[in-house]
Amino acid sequence: MTGTRIATVWALVGVPLAYGVFQTLTKASALFGGS
Repeated sequence: MTGTRIATVWALVGVPLAYGVFQTLTKASALFGGS
């Protein structure tokens, strides 16, 4: 597997994963922050 393919796979997996984590942290901070 070449570096380009690895980067492509990481982008496809990492972007939705990072978005999901961001959404979770946003909801958690809203819940626990009380704002």
